[in-house]
This record gives sequence, structure tokens and C-alpha cells, in this order.
Amino acid sequence: MDPALDALRDRLAEIIASPPDNTEDLVDTLSGLAKLSNQWSEAIQALRAPTRRLIGPAAAASVSVAARRAEESFIELEITLGDALAVKPRAGRV
Repeated sequence: MDPALDALRDRLAEIIASPPDNTEDLVDTLSGLAKLSNQWSEAIQALRAPTRRLIGPAAAASVSVAARRAEESFIELEITLGDALAVKPRAGRV
């Protein structure tokens, strides 16, 4: 298996096993997951052409749906991140 994918799987397992317990950690985690979600969407979309060429148009259409859903996940994480930032205590705030 790819070491980068192993590291990603391990990080996701850490988040599942020990979710953030404060706003700062939540914001950091959401920010990282949003970036990964965006990259995930782009990576899936990059598979569309080879899937079409190697397997066929029906499979390529499925890849397109998966990429669109990954993009929707990215958007939802960005919205959640914005909500979390809105309530995150600011430095110097009383």
C-alpha cells in the first residue's frame, strides 16, 4: 500500500478514536479535513478520463458522481469550519 495513504488512514482513525474536545482542536481538524476533502475530490476527478478509457463510460459516470459528492463534502466542511470559527474564542477577547 502507498505510505501516504497509510498515513492518511492512520490520521482518520485517530480522529475517529479521539475526536476534538475543544473548539481550537475542532477548527484545526475541520480545516485539515476540508483541505483533504478538496484534494480527494480533485484526485477522484483525475480518475475520470482513465476510467472512461480503461473501463468504459458507465464507470466514468460513477467516478464523476463520486467526485461531485466529494466536492459537496468539501463545501459542507467549509461551512462547518466557518460556523466553528464564528464561535471560536479570539485571542484578547474577554
